[in-house]
Amino acid sequence: QKLQPYLEKREINTLLKGIQESGLKASQIIANMLQFSRKSDSQHAPENLVTLMDKALELAGKDYSLKKKLDFRQIRITKEYDSDIPLIPCSSTEIEQVILNLLQNAAWAMSSNMKKGPQAISIQMKLEEEALRIEIEDSGPGMDEETRIKVFEPFFTTKPVGEGTGLGLSVSYMIITNNHRGTMAVESEPGKGSKFIVRLPLDETIRL
Repeated sequence: QKLQPYLEKREINTLLKGIQESGLKASQIIANMLQFSRKSDSQHAPENLVTLMDKALELAGKDYSLKKKLDFRQIRITKEYDSDIPLIPCSSTEIEQVILNLLQNAAWAMSSNMKKGPQAISIQMKLEEEALRIEIEDSGPGMDEETRIKVFEPFFTTKPVGEGTGLGLSVSYMIITNNHRGTMAVESEPGKGSKFIVRLPLDETIRL
């Protein structure tokens, strides 16, 4: 009976909670880093990318960590898809992870712009000769050139300490380029938002 007041007085419970949270974060970082050390063994199968996008949007709307910065339901989502998009060979879980990460980053970037009015994400899927081009563009503050060229580097982040590991985009980049033989790029200027461009081969044997 005396132990609990002792722990509370010395804030030991708070310290233990911090240790637990740090351990979970470390575990997440290690899991992400493992994706750099081995090629994914995920099974690729023909997938409907429109369905995957809708699932990622639904998950983004329910993500509690986003609500602390911005309610995803306040974002205006516009979608423009080619009508004849075929099934794309890919790992559905990995591509959904990439899309969700891009949506989460867009929401976080736009959270600082909420006072300037409604924010928007534009999503496009276009068929090219050998690839499906996916564009996710936000109305956030954009990035300067120094930030833009580092954005896919492991552990690079513009988020405050404790809010990001700097691995989300680097892991996403490896999923697209290494595991799916695709490409991933970003276009951005200060004050003009950011556009992430993912290209997935229509044929798994193609190296873009």
